[in-house]
Amino acid sequence: MFRYTLVPEGFFTPAEAHTILSEAVRLTETDKVNYQELPQFKAVLVYALSEGEESLPPIAALLERVTSIGEHNKVAACFDAGALHLVIVAGEKLLLANSYPASDPVTAEYFLFAAMKRFQLNPQVTTVWLGEPVSPEMADDLVRYCKGVETL
Repeated sequence: MFRYTLVPEGFFTPAEAHTILSEAVRLTETDKVNYQELPQFKAVLVYALSEGEESLPPIAALLERVTSIGEHNKVAACFDAGALHLVIVAGEKLLLANSYPASDPVTAEYFLFAAMKRFQLNPQVTTVWLGEPVSPEMADDLVRYCKGVETL
């Protein structure tokens, strides 16, 4: 699973990145801890990379791209590698950035709709923006319940 946490920028110092992340997730001695500043949310994404791994966690791309959505309620999701990565923003306020274990589309949809319900977002007036294309069946399911499904 992906190992990351978001920290308000006022509580973050680069020297403490490893300590901050180790309090949220289990790290090994060979893990490399990096961070990415997210000034649009006044936060910092702190994440771990295993030995030989170089790419950012999928949530990072969603956090960067969600700001391009012109709607007030922004729901951005990516379903890959057995996980649903989900970002929900209201206006300019980040409400949720999380990854859920989801080995199949039904489980991913469960977490998506549960999160939308938690933040009282009506799917019938909300467009879900996808970071990656999904199967036609999953896209059809999302369109059935949501205002629309678009690709970021």
